[in-house]
Amino acid sequence: MYNLDSLTLKYLINQNKDFFDGAVVQKIQMPSKREILLSIRNLGENKKLYINVNPKFPHINFIENKENYFLKIPKEPPMFCMLLRKHLEGAKLKDVRVVEYERIVEFYFDIYDEIGFITPMCLAIELMGKHSNAILYNAQNKIITGCIHNISQQKSSVREVWGGINYIYPPKQDKKDILKSSISDFYTLPLDEISSKYYYFSKGLLEFIFNKNFIKKEDLFSYLQNLAGTGESEIKNFWHNNLIIEGLLPPSALINLSDCSLNFLVEKYFSCFVMKDLLQTRKNILEKAINKEIKRQNDVVLNLEKKNTYLNHKQKGDLILANIYKIKTGDKKLITDDEIIDLDPFKTPSENAQYYFSLYSKGKKAQDILKERCSKAKENLEYLNDILFSIENADRPEILDEIGEELGEFLNSSYVFGAKTKCAQKGKDKEKPNVQTLEYQGFTIYVGKNNKQNDYLIKKISSPEDIWLHGKDCPSGHIFIKTENGKKPLNDEVLLYAAQIAKRNSPMKNSAKASIIYTKRKFIKRPPDTHPGYVTYREEKEIVV
Repeated sequence: MYNLDSLTLKYLINQNKDFFDGAVVQKIQMPSKREILLSIRNLGENKKLYINVNPKFPHINFIENKENYFLKIPKEPPMFCMLLRKHLEGAKLKDVRVVEYERIVEFYFDIYDEIGFITPMCLAIELMGKHSNAILYNAQNKIITGCIHNISQQKSSVREVWGGINYIYPPKQDKKDILKSSISDFYTLPLDEISSKYYYFSKGLLEFIFNKNFIKKEDLFSYLQNLAGTGESEIKNFWHNNLIIEGLLPPSALINLSDCSLNFLVEKYFSCFVMKDLLQTRKNILEKAINKEIKRQNDVVLNLEKKNTYLNHKQKGDLILANIYKIKTGDKKLITDDEIIDLDPFKTPSENAQYYFSLYSKGKKAQDILKERCSKAKENLEYLNDILFSIENADRPEILDEIGEELGEFLNSSYVFGAKTKCAQKGKDKEKPNVQTLEYQGFTIYVGKNNKQNDYLIKKISSPEDIWLHGKDCPSGHIFIKTENGKKPLNDEVLLYAAQIAKRNSPMKNSAKASIIYTKRKFIKRPPDTHPGYVTYREEKEIVV
């Protein structure tokens, strides 16, 4: 992926200058420690400014499509969020500047203190890879009030950033401004050194430009000058091309870039990587918790397979009784043809035999209990493997949240993602699962992505005459075709379409063929005291996809 370059940042801010001028900050939120969400109002409209200082994909943009994001606001906001709310909520935006040649945006606010005096404050957003940061400082005396990442002398000998010291810009790079350079200096450089010697041009942007066959080498200098001065349309082309490369737009996609904002392209590009990273992070957390529990359940199964000595105790007791006439009180051992048996010299021969019989009885009871635990452990292992598949198949963070809640209930823990989850409790309302719904030839098809959604479909959505589909002998999402309780006759084309969906939501999604079973909802049963999503069925038929 490409990082947000200084040229894109300059055009992005300039495109929204009119909205920024005199805007008022109404609300400040931080979905995570590296994300800031500013709700701003101006010119009769509200907009949400999204700021991300994650070193993997630092960027800034207005939110135009909420479906690109998963912004879950925590109940307890980070400390920096509280600091921003204290100083900036209700503040008027006086000016927005992009620091020349840098990937730094400065938002200047006029803030009234308790006495009524104006205090100028600045929120500096530094989008510089691993050095990305958000810093609030007093614009009058340059004293830092707070920041997302404190940088001490131990972390950096070049520049410190923490509350109470002066804010300074990062060291300037040894580069030239192409708008202030001569053509003779430019053509003395090899093409691969332009990015390291001139501001504005990232390696990705130059690679995109060089791939354009219509740009001649002798025209390159004037072309780059125009790009640095008034090249917003070319920057749009660059990000549109990146969207196609990443598969976010089909190669044949035709977008009228004159009607399309740069903000739209930047948002679509970076929101994809933010979502992928969030999904993978949450999947790793869940998989780690599940694998730990799988190991514990496997240990229960292995304990049963270990050699148990309780039968040997019965044999010893029988031998003592068989040879009781040879044993005298005070003997420490009984030597037989088969083995040597230890005796307690303070017990009678009969008491020694009863001691071994009691050990046998305890061992037998323990073995019976262990068999029950082993049977339950095998059920749990099957259930945990089903959850692992649901995690792998999840494509939205809210689906993983539902799995996290389910796993929290199973593990009897309120912590899964490092924060309290909404574990199901009696007497409390549960949130409705966000079940995927599809329409095909007038039929509504519901797709369960995890056990909570599967249970919800079985108990709340489906009717007795609806059609249920599931992968045969494997973990799979529950698919339901609504038939208006049998009033709509189902055709083979709709059934095949639903079976293909079932295949995509099963481990057989990459197989050449998959067996899918289907039956009516009235023929499936959710047994009591079983794991979520578990059903028994009858009268099923099979279709091969």
